[in-house]
Amino acid sequence: MMGFGRRGSLCLLIVTAVLVGGCQFRLAPEESAGTPEPGTGAGREAAGVTAASATQPASVASPTTSPPTTALQGAEPTLPPATTQAASLLPTSETSDGAGNGATEDADPRAVKPRLAPRDSSADVPEEDRIAASVETALAVSYPDRAFSMQPEAALGDLNDDGVDDYVLHVIDETPGSPPTSWLVPAVDVGGAFRLRDLIELGERTIVETIDIQDGDIEVSLFDRSPFERTTLITRRTTLAVTIGDAEDALTAVRVEPVHNVPSLQIARPPTPARFELDGIGAAMSDRIGLRERHPFLVHASEGDVVAATLDAPDGVWLEARLDHDDDHIVLVPVAEQAQRFASRLPAGGAWHIAVVSSLIEPTDYRLSIEVYPPGLGDGIATRDLDGFWSSMRTSPPVVPDDGPVLYLTFDDGPHPTYTPQVLDVLAKHGAQATFFVVGHLAESYPLITQRIAHEGHTLANHSWDHRSLARVSRATFDRSVGRTEEVLGPLATPCIRPPYYDVGTHTRQWSAEHGLRLASWSYSPRDWLDPSASTIANRIVDRARAGAVILLHDGGGNRSSTVRGLDMALERLADSGLEFKAQCR
Repeated sequence: MMGFGRRGSLCLLIVTAVLVGGCQFRLAPEESAGTPEPGTGAGREAAGVTAASATQPASVASPTTSPPTTALQGAEPTLPPATTQAASLLPTSETSDGAGNGATEDADPRAVKPRLAPRDSSADVPEEDRIAASVETALAVSYPDRAFSMQPEAALGDLNDDGVDDYVLHVIDETPGSPPTSWLVPAVDVGGAFRLRDLIELGERTIVETIDIQDGDIEVSLFDRSPFERTTLITRRTTLAVTIGDAEDALTAVRVEPVHNVPSLQIARPPTPARFELDGIGAAMSDRIGLRERHPFLVHASEGDVVAATLDAPDGVWLEARLDHDDDHIVLVPVAEQAQRFASRLPAGGAWHIAVVSSLIEPTDYRLSIEVYPPGLGDGIATRDLDGFWSSMRTSPPVVPDDGPVLYLTFDDGPHPTYTPQVLDVLAKHGAQATFFVVGHLAESYPLITQRIAHEGHTLANHSWDHRSLARVSRATFDRSVGRTEEVLGPLATPCIRPPYYDVGTHTRQWSAEHGLRLASWSYSPRDWLDPSASTIANRIVDRARAGAVILLHDGGGNRSSTVRGLDMALERLADSGLEFKAQCR
């Protein structure tokens, strides 16, 4: 049975969904009046889609096989615009009186004719199930190429201010070869039958939570993601307001809540104490996690300890590290950072929560490794503070020391066919030099860009073959990853390596040295991998610009358009600072 949501009293209409002779009901678009204009409600007819009219039904060609849509309007343009089309469940028979008591003989053999019996208060089938069955049948006949499935979320209320309750149903288009897409189906009571209004698209792979009708408008609460995130993720709850119009309907996002910022939207289990092995340093946990679940692990550590965590899981499963104790509420690693590895020197002691949080729609397995190093043992590990600033103890000096006010720009994860040339253009514009830590297989794929980096006075260094962590791999795997990258770079390589994520294991430094490479880290990153605005990136670079600073940026690994613009803005502002910009590794 479907559940209908509504504020106030619930009045059920009595309708059946069985086939009854003598009264046929069919889906048919309605005529539009006036001169059509492309792009308007009336103009959709000119584009091959018939617009809605509030009153007079007419017999026309069958609907298209692609569902009509209503586009989202407002500040959150998450739903793509599309054409709209109205359809009606209206009675037809051999005669028509224009009032729904009869209709002309259908001349179009493709016209949809689902039968709908008159209201019958003695029907045994629940009323909402009869309506759902009728709509599902109508959609199946009207759109034979689509595979709609009726969902339990629905609402009952007055949509057109006529004092009679109407329905809003939720269906999912599960056509093979296409991503599952959610739709709203408003069904308006026109007396003796229900007219289907435009189908309203809610998006791909969304999870509808509730549907409600208030003051003639529809309110939908659903789980989705921002426009630039993968559809395999669920990262927010969005509340949409749907206003039913005479010509077309309008959607507006009235509230957006990040799932991981709202405790009530998370499925949290009690914290599990991390069990450290005999050496008292390392712990490893494996489990399976579902959408919106949070698996916290308790780590008791003291101020000044270095905590390093590595999560082996698909993208969409992230780490969070925080301390909530008495008056201490410290977020060391927020979920929004989308980190799967981190190492930090703890600013306070206590029971730290290191949580695994999932945004993936499908359940997945993960493995979490946690290491806690007391002061003295963790001094050689890359660590950062709450602002992303890396302590000077682990900043690698340039291979060739420089005198004077020199700042070192470094770029990771390239070369990229779009963004690396743009970065090079900006550096050339401002007369700056930098070091590019390249991923081996990308350098092999884009040899001309790699050569351009060196030709324009910049330097190249090793960032592994495929950007996988080198901290816990075998010696053979390490040698293969680092060695292949060195072979691709050939004589252009400098004697530096920056391990991906600066994830340094027990043997990383020694094995790198045996390849003739020294570890090269950084002192600050504006965290451009989180895609902040260009002005934010520029402000962060300028605020940390000082002699000897090593700035980490990215020319690959994602959309780096903000990095390119932010770099240009920062170098423009630093033009009169007296700083020189040189390569870290030479």
